[in-house]
Amino acid sequence: MMEYPKEKFLELAKELKAMAVSPEIELLICFPGAAEEECEEEDYPYVIVRYVGDTDEGPEKKIIFSENYWSADINTLKGAVLFQIKSLMEELQSFEGE
Repeated sequence: MMEYPKEKFLELAKELKAMAVSPEIELLICFPGAAEEECEEEDYPYVIVRYVGDTDEGPEKKIIFSENYWSADINTLKGAVLFQIKSLMEELQSFEGE
């Protein structure tokens, strides 16, 4: 089994927290060493992209960083999270358009 790149994910957590995202989007970052209280035990580090709009419960997406992500650079990992944020926003817009 590959060694978990803890430093890389700690750096990624820092960058994700510093990112400007819509106030309606909440990122729950669950990396070993940087996990938030709500995180559940998982085999792999993960991020939950959650919509927190007018209602409490919105759709959410979970990105699990399995071993095939571990050798990727931080920008690639960040890109994966940004992509999920974008697709969540697009999903919400299509809900609102109905």
